[in-house]
Amino acid sequence: MNPSESWFASPLASPLLWPTVKVVGSILGAAFVLLLLKERRRLKELPRLELFKRLFTWALIAPAYLLVVLSGRVPTALFVSLMVFQGIREYAKLVGLPRPYRWVLLGMGLLATPAAIYSQPAFYGLPALLLVLATLQPLLFRNEHVGVRDLAYAVFGWGYLAWLLGHFLLLYMYVAGGPGVLLAVGLAVALSDVGAFVLGKSLGGPKLSPRNSPNKTWAGVGGSLLGAALGIGLMRFSLPDALPIAVVFALPIVVALGCLWGDLLESAIKREFRAKDAGAWLPGFGGLLDRIDSLIVVLPLTYYLVVLAGAQFVLVGAR
Repeated sequence: MNPSESWFASPLASPLLWPTVKVVGSILGAAFVLLLLKERRRLKELPRLELFKRLFTWALIAPAYLLVVLSGRVPTALFVSLMVFQGIREYAKLVGLPRPYRWVLLGMGLLATPAAIYSQPAFYGLPALLLVLATLQPLLFRNEHVGVRDLAYAVFGWGYLAWLLGHFLLLYMYVAGGPGVLLAVGLAVALSDVGAFVLGKSLGGPKLSPRNSPNKTWAGVGGSLLGAALGIGLMRFSLPDALPIAVVFALPIVVALGCLWGDLLESAIKREFRAKDAGAWLPGFGGLLDRIDSLIVVLPLTYYLVVLAGAQFVLVGAR
């Protein structure tokens, strides 16, 4: 049975589990061997190296992501809610939202997941309803000087995190073979980020956005596309057969574009508030927001790409 059709499902019963374990395990193992070869003269310092910390974090994230996606609606919803909750916490601290606005934003942020599970119309109608309710905040909290500004930051934070991340559940529940699509996209996003880092670091070259993110280069853009294509290629078995071949070929481009877009957007937010990282939650990466910034944009882009693929493929089980 498709995991998205059950509230709870056993990952061991999914035909996607072991092929995905082999792919991801091989990548992590190869990365660890390459890291050992690269740092063979500094093996004692290995646990303190940035690349080792990143690899260690990936080794924790990858199996968690895989098991959640294959475990049914409830674990997947809890996983998305955790990302929304922690992401909003980091965002609210980053932009300096007052405490009342933070609590309201957290509460409203956690409504996106149950709305997506209930129905697509409920999810699509949530932004308008919550926006109307949110306009009460500057009136009730009596801060006439910055109340509207805080409201604008809070509304953007809700749309940026809760609503865009909610597309994870739209892909999961309302797209035929949604869990398999999420597995392929998850690996493509990871390898896209790795490709951008490796090629950008090794080749250098012209800067992509010197003022917003001076470390990003056009070589990194090429690495991002190569990484996304490799991820989709390795996980082709998890994509549903009904997915049009044109969409399969378009996915790496959409993923690479979304990764670049999401990374630059978060960089712009951090630069606006003079912050290096959004937090310190994940070793080697900073905050959770620093790790999922690409996924935030890739999820809706992927969902609407699939929507455009044809109504016979989308809206499976939609209410």
